[in-house]
Amino acid sequence: MNIAVPVSFDDVTLEWINAALHEGGVLDALIASVIVEPMHPSKGLIGDLATIYVTYRRGSGPSAFVLKLPAANPDSRHIGEMLHAYAREVAFYRHVAPHAVDTRLARCYYSGADEHAGRWAILLESIEADEFNFFAGATMAQANAAVDALADFHHLWWNAADPFDWMPGFDTSGVGGLTSLWLANLPFFVDKYREVLPDPTAEWVLAFAPRLSTWSARAAGEPLTMVHSDYRIDNLLFQGDQVTMIDWQTTMRAPAAMDLSCFISTSLGMDDRRNNEGVLIDRYLNRLTMQGTFVDRSWFLQSYDENLLWWMGQFGNNLAHLDPEDHATSAALSTMVERVYTAAFDRDVGRLL
Repeated sequence: MNIAVPVSFDDVTLEWINAALHEGGVLDALIASVIVEPMHPSKGLIGDLATIYVTYRRGSGPSAFVLKLPAANPDSRHIGEMLHAYAREVAFYRHVAPHAVDTRLARCYYSGADEHAGRWAILLESIEADEFNFFAGATMAQANAAVDALADFHHLWWNAADPFDWMPGFDTSGVGGLTSLWLANLPFFVDKYREVLPDPTAEWVLAFAPRLSTWSARAAGEPLTMVHSDYRIDNLLFQGDQVTMIDWQTTMRAPAAMDLSCFISTSLGMDDRRNNEGVLIDRYLNRLTMQGTFVDRSWFLQSYDENLLWWMGQFGNNLAHLDPEDHATSAALSTMVERVYTAAFDRDVGRLL
C-alpha cells in the first residue's frame, strides 16, 4: 500500500521518511532521527523545498535529502498547476531518469503522487554545489559546462519516438494550447515589467501571442528532442566542470533551441551574453556533431530566435500575477526578464513577426 503523500513539511516524521524510503526501494536502511529544515522561498519559484537531515539506525546512506512539495503560496501553486509541473516532475523521475544514464541527475529516493488529492512529493539526494552569483551571471567555465551537458542530453533524445503520453508536445495539446492564457496574462505582465522591457519588445510579445498556436504547429514538424524547458543557472548544480540538472517540472518534447536560448539569455550577464552568444551556440552545435547528431546551422539559428520569442511570452505568462514575498526573488525575476527581452532586442526577433 502506498504511503500518504505529505501536504506540508509538518507531515515529514521519522515514520514517514522510513516508509518513503521503503516504498522508493532505492535505499535499504532504517533512519533513526530526522530534522526538517525548510529552505528560503527563493530556492523554489513554484515549489517548496526542505533539507531533511538524518541519522541511521541500520545501514547507511546520504546524511541529507531534499524534499520537494508543491508551493504553499497560492500564486506560485496556481502556476505549478497551470503547467502540470508537479505531476510532470514525478513522471520524469519515474519514467525518464532511469533511461538518462549519461545525464547527471539528483538521485531520486521517493516519488509520490495523489492527483485526486492534489499532492505530489519528490525526495532527492542533497548535492553540495559550487556557489554562483545570479546577478553577476554564469562564468564562461560554467556556461561551457552547461552547454556541453545540454548537448549531450539533447542528443540522447534527438528525434526519438515519444513513449511518454504524459509529456506535453509542441502542438495544440501542449504549447499551442497556451494561447488563451497568453492573451489573458501578457497585458498584465507588460504593465508590470514595462520599465525593464526595451522598446519595442512589449509590442513584439503581444503581437506574437495570437500566433503561438500556428507557430508551434509548424515547429512540431521540425527536429524535436526532449527539453528541460527551464534550463537556467538556478536549475543547475555545478561541481567544477560537472553539471547536475535539477527541477524537471516542465520537461517536454520541443525544439532544442528552447533550452539553449533559455540558458544563454537568462543566465549570462548582458555583456557576457553579447560577447559570447555566438561562441556558445557554435559550441553546442559542435558538441552535437561530436555525438553523431548533425544539425543545419541556419535552421538552428532561426529556431533560436523563434524560441526567444517563445520565452518572452512564456515568462510573461508565468510571471504576470506572481508577486514573490521577498525582495531578492523579485529583483532576480526582474533581472531575468530584462536579460531575455534585451537578448530578443539585440537579435531583432521582431523581424520574424
